[in-house]
Amino acid sequence: MMSHSFFKPLGLFTVMITILLFISCKEEVVTVTLKEYSLSTSVSPENTGSISVVSGPYEEGSTVTIEATSIKNYVFKNWESDTINWATDSSALMNPTDFIINFNTKITAVFQYEDLDNDGVNDNVDNCLDTPSNETVDSLGCGISAFIGDFREGGIVIWVDDTSQRGLVCDITDYAAIWGCNGTEIVGADSLTVGSGLQNTKDILATCQTAGIAARLANDLVAQKYTDWYLPSKEEFRYIWLNSFIISERSIALGGKGLDAYYWTSSEHDADHAWCWDLKFGADDHSYSKETPARFRAVRNF
Repeated sequence: MMSHSFFKPLGLFTVMITILLFISCKEEVVTVTLKEYSLSTSVSPENTGSISVVSGPYEEGSTVTIEATSIKNYVFKNWESDTINWATDSSALMNPTDFIINFNTKITAVFQYEDLDNDGVNDNVDNCLDTPSNETVDSLGCGISAFIGDFREGGIVIWVDDTSQRGLVCDITDYAAIWGCNGTEIVGADSLTVGSGLQNTKDILATCQTAGIAARLANDLVAQKYTDWYLPSKEEFRYIWLNSFIISERSIALGGKGLDAYYWTSSEHDADHAWCWDLKFGADDHSYSKETPARFRAVRNF
């Protein structure tokens, strides 16, 4: 019988080669830990809005979505960051927007006051809030045409003529006074029409010397640097009454007072009464005793 002992060393050699091949071909597993980064947010100007974002930390290379929400009267303008080159990236103007985080990052949402008439002047400094599209405006947002509610030359526009370039403005606040000279008929102060208030005021002052009357206080008023105010006629004040909501709103926004009282006009009714407008209870015009305390809101031409 033939002996096979010479195969044994060969078998051991084969096993050793197999083991070496298995070890050399086995994949090496390498674990890499991703870095984590933080994100801080702010808004500018302060307290004009907020930013929504999923809280971190964030793994390096991950996508972060941020969204800005403005408060009333403000709108989102753009994003700013200390690590993201948004100066050349249109996504700085997008809201919401995404970015890849690779560093500890600070992001600011920039808000601006809204510009409702799209004239390029933000409404917080725009004196004329209803400028027609494509009309050239000045630094205060006013074009050639004047509109009810504009703030021009010291007051709020209440009436404009056919040219839309001239008219009347009223003061942004009012004052208490009596009409004065009860029992005395004022010659010439009975005109009611638009354009007659200034002459009515002059006629009152020529006859009635009582201190502290509405015509005197209006004539002596210095408001918004203008000195040529007067007591409006009945029809001139009617335009304040017709537009009382917008005038009240604009007056308050400009630091003045809303319309909520009985208001004198410069138009006399008779020796004991003058015309007054009721903006307190929503009624219209009626005559009042000249000695009755009421308010007045001065007007001027522009």
